[in-house]
Amino acid sequence: MVRGDLSVFPFLSVMQMLLASGRVGRFSVDHPRGGQLWIDRGDVVHAATHVLKGEAALQMLSSLDAGLFTFEADVLAPERTLNLRRDTALHRMLEESEGWTAALRTFPDWTRSLRFTDRWTDAQPVSRTQYRALSLLENNENIQVMLERSGEAPRAVLDTLRPFLTAGLIEQV
Repeated sequence: MVRGDLSVFPFLSVMQMLLASGRVGRFSVDHPRGGQLWIDRGDVVHAATHVLKGEAALQMLSSLDAGLFTFEADVLAPERTLNLRRDTALHRMLEESEGWTAALRTFPDWTRSLRFTDRWTDAQPVSRTQYRALSLLENNENIQVMLERSGEAPRAVLDTLRPFLTAGLIEQV
C-alpha cells in the first residue's frame, strides 16, 4: 500500500507515477471532494465519488489539490465506467485540473450553500441549462451535496452558476 498527502505530492504527479507503473489497483483520496480511481495496467477504468461515477467523478477528482491518498494494489474495479489509456487519462486530468482554477476560486468552500439575492427577479431570462443549475438552489443544500445531486459534470454546474454569483443575483451563505 502506498500512502501520501496531495498537498505534498500533487495529484497529477501521483497519477503519472501510478499509471506508468502498469499496476492494477484502487487509488483513494480522503477529502470532501474525494473518491476513488481504479487503474488496470496503465489504464483508468473506473472513477467514483460519493454519488458520481465515470467522467463526472473523474472531473471531480481532478480538482483535488489536497487530501490523504492511498493506493491499494491488486484491487479490481467493481465496474468499468471509463476506458482511458495512460496518456489520454493524464491529458484529460490535466485539462480538468486547469479548468477547475476559476471555479474553485469562486466557490472555495463547498460546505456553504447558495441562495437567490434580493436582486433576483422571476423576469430574469435563463437558458434551459441555467434553469437546471439554478433549480439546485431550491433545497438550500451545501454546494457539495448540490453538485452530487445534480447528476451533471460538477465543474459545468459551477461554471453555469458563476456569472449569477458575479452579478450578485445569487450569493454564498
